[in-house]
Amino acid sequence: MHFKVFRARHRIEWNRGSPRPRPIRLDEMHSSTAVAYSPCQVTGFFTVHLGRKDVAMVGSTGAGVTLEHGVVTEVFIRGSRRTRTKVSFNGRPLRNPVVSQSVVREYLDIEPNPVEVHVSHRSVLPIGRGYGTSGAGALGLSLSLNEALGKPLTKLEAAGVAHKAEVECKTGLGTVTAAFHGGFLARLKPGAPGRGEVRKLPVSKNDRVVSVSFGPIPTSRVLSRTDLTARINSCGKTLVARLLRQPRLDVFVEISRGFADCLNLVSPRLRRFMKFMDREEIRASMMMIGDAAFTVVHRDNVRSVSETVRRTGLVPLTSKIAVRGAHLL
Repeated sequence: MHFKVFRARHRIEWNRGSPRPRPIRLDEMHSSTAVAYSPCQVTGFFTVHLGRKDVAMVGSTGAGVTLEHGVVTEVFIRGSRRTRTKVSFNGRPLRNPVVSQSVVREYLDIEPNPVEVHVSHRSVLPIGRGYGTSGAGALGLSLSLNEALGKPLTKLEAAGVAHKAEVECKTGLGTVTAAFHGGFLARLKPGAPGRGEVRKLPVSKNDRVVSVSFGPIPTSRVLSRTDLTARINSCGKTLVARLLRQPRLDVFVEISRGFADCLNLVSPRLRRFMKFMDREEIRASMMMIGDAAFTVVHRDNVRSVSETVRRTGLVPLTSKIAVRGAHLL
């Protein structure tokens, strides 16, 4: 079996006082735009690695699959008399865009002039349902903002900015790293892209991820509970090694289901849905972390699986697996 292994080769520095390449200078007569795409991700199981001084080494290990359905982020930036940021998702202003604002602040620290930043995130996937839209949006924003400012950072450093924002805002731990690489991934060591280690596992162009969502579970609430993070680590500590022994998507779904059962975060309505799918001989598991479920099927079976899902009153969402990670458009 052939794997692609990505090991940490680059060190991302977070020292604000360290010298950096100077960005392009903007004034009130000049503007700049850039657009980036980042895949979203379904995490099946994970363990948490916190308490490290270097935020670039904080993160998670585990496994997940990235979705071709992702987040497209467009940035418009221009010189202004005062600095301000506007963030929207699918055309509507975000009420509390803490992750996007955190990313923007990192770049404003190296932009010498006041600027007005307009951030537009677009996705067919909802926020807070387990699809990793926050991490995907943060990564796409960092890449596009870096481009609009004349590339003051390398791509790895820009990805590190997104990882830092997600960790500090407690909206995720491994999404940025997964979205950076794309594919079906086992995360072997925690950390930002370039600091952690991931292994790409084999997929087929015929594989499809079918998912449904009932509602959100705030990731920050879960990551703030030390009792729950301890249970997460207990339930997930041997699962990556188990997946690597049989690196297949059906095994991934099965392991994920066992992790969800062990974690006991499944809501009653999600439990009823998964048991219904079991009776129809379709194995599904919980998306981490959301009141949502997923399964992986061959494209020839998408129609029958989707019809089964609709019998529960839910609307299924089907996506190809993203073979490429986040990039500029």
